[in-house]
Amino acid sequence: MKASETTLRSLLQGERQYVVPLYQRPYSWERKDLDQLWQDIIGVVDSGGTASHFLGSVVLAPSPANTPAGVQVWLVVDGQQRLTTLSILLCAIRDHVRGEDARLAEKIDDLYLFNRFADGQERYTLLPTQADRPSWIKLLERAPDAGGTDRIGEAYRFFRKALVTVDDPEDPHDIARIEQAIAGQLSIVEIAAHPDDNVHRIFESLNHTGQPLTQADLLRNYLFMRLPTRADHVYRQQWLPLQELLTTKQLEELVWLDLVLRGDDRATQDAVYQAQQQRLGKLSGEDEIEDWVTELHHKARLFRRILAPETEPDPALRRALDRLRRWAAQVVHPIALLVMTAHHNGHLTAWEATRALRVVESFLVRRMIVGIGTTGTNRILMTLVKELGDVVPTAEEITRALSGPRKKFPSDQLVRDAVLVNNFYWMGRGPQRTFVLRCLEEDYNHDEPIDFANSKLTIEHVLPQSPTQEWRDMLTEELSGDETPEDLHARLVHTLGNLTLTAYNGKLANDGFAAKKKILRDSGMAMNREIADAERWGAKEIRERSRALAERALRIWPGPLDAADDIPIEPRWRKLTEVLACIPAGRWTSYSDVAEVIGSHPVSVGSRLGGSAIPNAHRVLRGSGEVSPDFRWPDPDRTDDPVTVLRAEGVEFDAKGRASAQQRLTAVDLARLADLDVDVPELASKSVD
Repeated sequence: MKASETTLRSLLQGERQYVVPLYQRPYSWERKDLDQLWQDIIGVVDSGGTASHFLGSVVLAPSPANTPAGVQVWLVVDGQQRLTTLSILLCAIRDHVRGEDARLAEKIDDLYLFNRFADGQERYTLLPTQADRPSWIKLLERAPDAGGTDRIGEAYRFFRKALVTVDDPEDPHDIARIEQAIAGQLSIVEIAAHPDDNVHRIFESLNHTGQPLTQADLLRNYLFMRLPTRADHVYRQQWLPLQELLTTKQLEELVWLDLVLRGDDRATQDAVYQAQQQRLGKLSGEDEIEDWVTELHHKARLFRRILAPETEPDPALRRALDRLRRWAAQVVHPIALLVMTAHHNGHLTAWEATRALRVVESFLVRRMIVGIGTTGTNRILMTLVKELGDVVPTAEEITRALSGPRKKFPSDQLVRDAVLVNNFYWMGRGPQRTFVLRCLEEDYNHDEPIDFANSKLTIEHVLPQSPTQEWRDMLTEELSGDETPEDLHARLVHTLGNLTLTAYNGKLANDGFAAKKKILRDSGMAMNREIADAERWGAKEIRERSRALAERALRIWPGPLDAADDIPIEPRWRKLTEVLACIPAGRWTSYSDVAEVIGSHPVSVGSRLGGSAIPNAHRVLRGSGEVSPDFRWPDPDRTDDPVTVLRAEGVEFDAKGRASAQQRLTAVDLARLADLDVDVPELASKSVD
C-alpha cells in the first residue's frame, strides 16, 4: 500500500472514477455530522487561507476491470462517507451559484463532478453504493425530483440552506472562497492499495482500530518530553491539578483559548495541538515550558469559574457568569476568559468585570431578538479579543469594539421594531428563549424571588397555537382588508408579546381567555398577573405588551454606541430563502405556513417570491393547494406551467388542480427542516418524512 497527503482537488481531477463497493453501507451521515464538517470548513475559510483541516484518510483500490485507456476506476475501501458528503456539498455550491456565477458552476461540474469526455455512468466522478446511486445521479443531472427525503437529499438541502445563511450580498467572492477551501485546504491522506492486496481484509482491519490519542494526550506527551529533569515536579504541582479541574474536551478548549488570548484569531480547535506545538517549539529551556504550564493552570482555574459559576466567590460576578452559562453558547468563552483574566490580574474590579460580561450578553440577546443568525458570531467574538489587544476589556471598550462596522449590534429602534413582528418562539434555541423571558420577569424586582431552578416553567402561548372558534371570533373583530383570522393568528401567535412562562401549560391549553385569566391571576409571576388584568387578548393587547417588553429589554440589555452601523430589519427575508431551500422535491407548502415561520404576512411572502429569484419558490402554493393566480416566474422568459414542474417533482394534483394535502409541509414541518428549535408538544409526533 502507498500513502500520500493530497487535497480533494488533486483527488477528483482527471479521468478518474470512484466507485463505492457493494459491501459498504449506504450513505448515512446525519445532521450533526454535516454540521460538524460545515463548521470545520467555515473555520478554514475564516483563517483567510492560512489554515488547513485534516479530514482523514481515503483508502482506494484499483478496479480489476481497468484498462490502460479510458477512465481509471478506483474502489473506495474506506472514507466513502466523507467523499460522498464533499461531493454533495460541491453539487450544492454549483446549484447555489448557477444564476450568479455560471463560470464557477461549470468549473465544479468539469473538475469535480463529471468526466467530461466519458460516456454512460463513467461520466460521473463518484458512484456511491447502488442504493444511493439514483438519488445521487438526480442531483448531478439536476433532475426535477432531485433533493428528496433520503439521506443524500437531506445532506444536499442542509448545504443549500447553509450556503444561503453565509452568502453575504456585499461580498461577491465568499462562496468561491468556500469552494477553494474545500478543494485545496482540506488535507486528505490517500492510501492506494496494490492490485494484489485483499481489499475486503483491508476494509475489516480499518474498522477494528483502537481508541485514538486525543489532542490533549498529544500535547501532554510533547510537554513532558520537553521537561526531561522537571517532569515529575511539573506534573504533580501543575498538570495533574489542571487535568482534574477539566474534562478532556474542556482541556482541549482551554489550550485553544490560550492561543486566542495570545491574539491568534485564526486558531481552530481541531488543529490546536499542531498550533500549540509550533508556538511552544519556540520556547527555550525547561523554565519557559514550566512557566507556560503554570500559566495554563491559572487559566484553568478561571475557565472553571466560567463553566461552573457557583465556584466564583463574588456574588455579582457569579450571577453574570451564570447568565452566560444559561445562555448556553460556547462562543462567549474567549471574551469571558479575557475578562476573568483581567479581573484576576487586578485590572478590573468584580463590578467592572460584571458590567463587561453583561455587554457580551446584551450583544447576543439583542441579535437573537432581532433575528440575526448565529453564523459569524464565533468569528466576531474571537476577533474581539484580538481587537482589544492590550486594552483593559472594560464594558466601555467592549461596547466600542462591538459597535464597529459589520458587527451587527442591534440598536434600540431595531429591537423595538423586531419585537412587534418577529417570530420569537422559533428564534435561537429553547433555553435561550426561556432565558429572555426569565430575565424579563426578574426585572420586576420581586420581594420574594421565584425559584426558577425548581419551578418547571415552560413557555405558554396566551393566544393558543391551535385557536378555538372563540379565539377566531375575537381575532375577526380586528381584521383589515383581505386578512383572514388565520393570517392574523399566524402573525401574532409566536411574537414575544403573546408569550409568557408558566408551570400550568397543560391546564391552560387552548382555553378561552376568561379561563386562562383565572390561572394567570393566581401566578407568582408579575408578567402573568399583568396579562390577567387585560379585558381581552387580541392583536391590540399583544402588540401593546410587545412594546412594553421591548422597553424593559432595552433597560436590561444595553445597546451599541450611537455611531454603530444600523442594519435593516430584513432577517426574515434571509430566513425565507433558507426555509425554501429546505423543501424536498415532491413536497409543497403554503404562503401562510411560510409567513408563520418567518414572522410575516402571506401577501408579503407572495410579493417577495414574485419579485426575487428564490430557489423552490414554485413549491409555495395557496392553502387550498392551488397555484396562486398571481404566481410569476422571476425569469420573464420562463412560461412553463408550475403544475407541470411540480408533477415532474412528484407532487400529485387532483382534477381541480389542487396539490395533495398529504404532501403539504406545515409551518412546524418547515421549521424542523430549517433546523429551528421547535417545541410544539401537541404536534411532536408529526413527521415530514
